Amino acid sequence: MGFISSIWLRQRPQEEVAALCVPAKPEGKAESTEHRRFIARQPIFDARKKVFSYELLARSGWENRFSGDSDAATRKMIFDGALYGFQGLTGGRPAFINCTRESLVEGLVTLLPPGTVLEVLETIEPDVEVVEACRRFKKMGYQIALDDFRMAAGIEALVELADYIKVDFRLSDKEERRKILAFVKGSKATLIAEKVETEEEYRTATQEGFDLFQGYFFCHPTVFSSTRAPGNGGNYLQLFSAVSQKELNFRHLTELVEAEVTICYQLLRLVNSAAYGLNLTVTSVHNALVIVGEEQFRKLVLNTIAVETCKRHPDALLIRVLHRARFLELMSPYTGENRQEQYMFGLLTLMGVMLGMPLEEAIQAMPLRDEVKRGLRGEANNVTAALRLLERFEEGDWVSCLAQCELLKISENQLTLIYEEATQWAEQSASTKDQPKQ
Repeated sequence: MGFISSIWLRQRPQEEVAALCVPAKPEGKAESTEHRRFIARQPIFDARKKVFSYELLARSGWENRFSGDSDAATRKMIFDGALYGFQGLTGGRPAFINCTRESLVEGLVTLLPPGTVLEVLETIEPDVEVVEACRRFKKMGYQIALDDFRMAAGIEALVELADYIKVDFRLSDKEERRKILAFVKGSKATLIAEKVETEEEYRTATQEGFDLFQGYFFCHPTVFSSTRAPGNGGNYLQLFSAVSQKELNFRHLTELVEAEVTICYQLLRLVNSAAYGLNLTVTSVHNALVIVGEEQFRKLVLNTIAVETCKRHPDALLIRVLHRARFLELMSPYTGENRQEQYMFGLLTLMGVMLGMPLEEAIQAMPLRDEVKRGLRGEANNVTAALRLLERFEEGDWVSCLAQCELLKISENQLTLIYEEATQWAEQSASTKDQPKQ
């Protein structure tokens, strides 16, 4: 599990998960949480006390709680899943995510990768819309879990679809559990005893026929944190307006997405998910938008806007990323590379820094040409020619800079003008006052 440390900072030092592991508040964690994201992870064990899967929970900070309603918590988890993925936290095991009625009926959960276990909260009425949504998600490769299961009118339809049924040991006695187990007998669902807090309850759950177990007896939720990528409130307003139109203007949307790094990364990860096939290669943001389509992109943007808050001032890292992307784009006539792909390559070169994730994992999450992937790994090829020139220019390595200019057949004056134009554009694009124009 050491791979987690490079992406998610754990709340406390590594420890055995099968032991009682109440996490203490980490020392020295009094710093602002403004630029970090938080998720709690609680394992679900099998009868051998081996980790079977993890339930992932929204958190507002290092404290093991979330301040906000259930819709906000679900939106946050969908946002984090679309941006980072949960592979680093689950190690390939199933991820259980709490889902509200809104996220199910509106289809927001389809921004998560197929294979995710969608937990239908106990507060959701099993009406026709919810049942049909769950049936649709099952066909798409998602799994369904019924959280805090209680017998209710119309619940039979969800039981038929359920892959997992969770029964709360704090809210049920032996007689009620007997009735529940008799009610779901014959279904294909795996039974999970949750909120198991004592050795006696664990033995009881085993004797009653439960297959999986979750609760404080095994492990409390453990909080992890990762770097928050900088966002741009001005672009969120522009994007909200654009996706609210009856017909999307993909050219205009491309301009907006190219200036909003977080949404750009989410879009590329979404294209690379199993839902869109594994053999697609994306060469531009516009290309990715066309592949994803209007409905999914609207969901992605609206969910991001709901989760993110507008920033008062442009972030220096955001400006640097936009400047690099624009510079490479303006240099494309000299490098002979595709203009749109060069812009996208420029964004991706600093993705690992912005998202706080290993470069190799970031590259694997993107559907890119092999030459672009090699360039991101540091190989000197034609894709990286403009980037090498920019780095020499910024380092003040004039000998190497002039040599590169000669190779690309660009004058010092032209290079300076392109650098300045890219600087002005990046600062304007990161501002909440102006709309970026290309």
